[in-house]
Amino acid sequence: MKDVMLSFGKGLDGYLTKDQIRNSSPLVFADAPTNPDVSKKYLFVNTETIIDDLEKLGWLPVQAAQRKSRKEGGTIFSKHMVAFQNPEIKITSADGDDAYPRILLTNSHDGMQAFKFSVGIFRLVCSNGLVVADEQFSDFKIKHKGYTFGELRNVVRQAVEDLPNRVQVMNDMKNRILTEDEKRKMALDAMLIRAGVKELQYDEETITDILDPKRDADKGDDLWRVFNVIQEKITQGDFHAALTGAKVRKVRKIKSFEKDMKVNKELFKLATALV
Repeated sequence: MKDVMLSFGKGLDGYLTKDQIRNSSPLVFADAPTNPDVSKKYLFVNTETIIDDLEKLGWLPVQAAQRKSRKEGGTIFSKHMVAFQNPEIKITSADGDDAYPRILLTNSHDGMQAFKFSVGIFRLVCSNGLVVADEQFSDFKIKHKGYTFGELRNVVRQAVEDLPNRVQVMNDMKNRILTEDEKRKMALDAMLIRAGVKELQYDEETITDILDPKRDADKGDDLWRVFNVIQEKITQGDFHAALTGAKVRKVRKIKSFEKDMKVNKELFKLATALV
């Protein structure tokens, strides 16, 4: 496989406006804590402030989501996520499998957590996003009561400085060829991650379906392409699965951004363990 590398130039034709973010994640624009019992030491900083500050640093919002509250009329559980992309930073590959690094911000206005920044990778070939596992690259946190623009700038600087390490992991995955047994075990383990259990036995047709690429560009035996095929199937669904001897059911897309991020990180950890 041909190596990938960082490049700097113009990209990203469009990004989310604040009206679009408000439609999908109105809690981003909360103007007060959503938890009435928040500590007096809690300094309220809404997510819109971070959006504005990240734009000053060249990172623009491209995706937004929030947790759906099961409590009627309640927003105390106000966790939400905004993904940012810098149009001038791109991961290019000689084989056309280009990608953009992303900064994923999760926040809540309930006084229970800090701003958390994770790193993701957005593959252009399939319009699908990956979330890098914590074990490979550390997440960054900023406490509400200590937020400053300088601290945010430091988080972004650390994330960008670490990008060559992420690119190296991608290259290592591209150069690692899997056996058929390794591919099948990886597909089964991925289904267990999705199901949230340690042991189940899926039929052979399910495993074959998970490993079947949706596009020619993903055909191959290297870890990077096999991982991306599995990751897309596991998170996006739209395939059929059955436990051995059980009824076939359709696997649907993961709708919760929290579960999507959790599953993504565990899948990435699963894959990089094979490098």
